[in-house]
Amino acid sequence: MTARFTENVVGDRSMKVARDAYYRRFARSVVTRHVTLARPTYNDRNVLEQIIIPFVLSRFEPETVLDIGREPYEAFYNEFFEGRELWTVDCDPERTRFGARNHLVDDAAHVHRHFPADYFDFVLMNGVFGWGLNERDAIEAAFTAVHVVLHPRGIFVLGWNDTPDLVPVPLDEVQSLKQFTPYYFEPLNGVSFLCDTFRHTFSFYVK
Repeated sequence: MTARFTENVVGDRSMKVARDAYYRRFARSVVTRHVTLARPTYNDRNVLEQIIIPFVLSRFEPETVLDIGREPYEAFYNEFFEGRELWTVDCDPERTRFGARNHLVDDAAHVHRHFPADYFDFVLMNGVFGWGLNERDAIEAAFTAVHVVLHPRGIFVLGWNDTPDLVPVPLDEVQSLKQFTPYYFEPLNGVSFLCDTFRHTFSFYVK
């Protein structure tokens, strides 16, 4: 088995730089095939597709990936993870056609029922918190489930809109998130990043 977390096992800076550049090019080629309109650097989708995902691929080298919540525009996201074990989850059966080959119709709070503990190297939950995941108990259960299935030192990326109508519970009041450690995401210079669009924010955690 290859090393699970490149960031932690590769000390050669030149190798890291080369890998980062390779995955940025790879992500750009995926996006170019599917997105025709130019987007500003810090547009929320651009941040996810061309900054966050390539960095995770380069530095963490995830073998197992869980993507919670799928929209039509995300159908091509499967290509980012070709050659890796990708699972998608959405509670709406109509979204199945936008998911990966391995897709589950279920709530985020139930993912631990489908996988062993410590199974995933990378979990992405974008546009779910505040967009259907709105009740305090369900929120607590969902983040607890993510923590259960995330591998130790695995990375969890949470995308959410920092607006009063879309923050059902302030994140600093969510007890289950305190099981994670905030992760300093080097390309975006912080443990969270506010995009230029819709106050969309990405928060970064490790287990």
